[in-house]
Amino acid sequence: MKKTFFLLLIGLLFSLSPALAAEFSVPDRVSQGHAFPVFVQDDVPFTAVFRWRGESLNVRAVKTPKARYKAEILLAMPIDAVKAHVLSVRLPGEQQAFVISPLKVKWHESVLKVAPKYVQPPAEAMKQIERDRRLSRKALASRTKKRWSLPIARPVPGGITSAFGGRRVFNGQPRAPHKGTDLRCASGTPVKAACAGTVLLAENTYFGGKTVYVDHGQGVISTYSHLSAFDVKAGDRVRKGQTIGRSGATGRVTGPHLHFGFMVQGVAVDAMPLLSSPLLFTGGPSRSIFDQKPKTSKPRNAR
Repeated sequence: MKKTFFLLLIGLLFSLSPALAAEFSVPDRVSQGHAFPVFVQDDVPFTAVFRWRGESLNVRAVKTPKARYKAEILLAMPIDAVKAHVLSVRLPGEQQAFVISPLKVKWHESVLKVAPKYVQPPAEAMKQIERDRRLSRKALASRTKKRWSLPIARPVPGGITSAFGGRRVFNGQPRAPHKGTDLRCASGTPVKAACAGTVLLAENTYFGGKTVYVDHGQGVISTYSHLSAFDVKAGDRVRKGQTIGRSGATGRVTGPHLHFGFMVQGVAVDAMPLLSSPLLFTGGPSRSIFDQKPKTSKPRNAR
C-alpha cells in the first residue's frame, strides 16, 4: 500500500513539473542588406505566425532529431534600413515582439561602360522590359513551403567582380544599387542552384539576358542572370547544387560572368554571408552570419 502511494506521488510530481519551454532565436542587430534566420522551438507541435515589415507568414513547426518542434523562417533587413524594425511572433495563446536594429554598411561604387541601348533603351525595347518586370513581380510574390537550408551552395567557383549593394554608374549615369553579386566565371561554366526548390522562371530578359528564378519557399528566391544556356525550365524541381544553366554574357554585361541574386520576401539581400565560406570584396559585404550567434531570449512559460 505504501509503495503504491509512493509511486502515485512520484507520478503526480512529474505531471506537475513544467515542460520544456519554447525558445526564441532572434538577433538584436542585422546588417543592412542581409538575410537572417529566426526560429522558435517547443516540445509540442505548433504553428507560428511571423509578422515582419507588414507581411505575415504562417510556419508549421517540424520535428527535429532531438524530438522537439521547430518553426524557422528567413527574413531580410532592407539595404536602406535606418530605423529599427519589429518582429512579431504569434504562437497558440500568446504573442511576443522583438526589436531588431539595422547596422549600417559602407557600400562601394561601381563605374561601368556598357552598350548605350542598356542605359537608354530604345522605344521598341520597352514592351519587353515591362513584360520582364511583370514576370519578375509575379515570381517574387511566390510564398510556398520552406525548402531553403543554410549554408547555401556556391553557384560558381569564381570570386566576386562586383559586390552586392554598391551604387552603379553606367556610362556616367548613376543607377540603383546593385541587387546581386557578380561572380567571375568563363562562358559555359555550369551554374548550380543555391538551394533545393522549384524553377519559377527561365526566360531571356532584356537587362539580365537568359535568367533563371528558383523558389526555395517562404518567399526566398535565388536568381541567376546573363546565362548562355538553360538546363531547366519553369516548373522543374531542383536539388541544392544541381546545374540549372551555363554562364555567359547575355543582356547588360561588360563580359562573361554570373549575376547571382538572392531575394527574401521581395527584398534583395547579400547572398555571400549565407555561404559556408563567404567570398570577400573590399568595401562590400560584411562577415558571415555563421560568425554571429543570435541572441536567444528568455524561454516563455510552458503551455
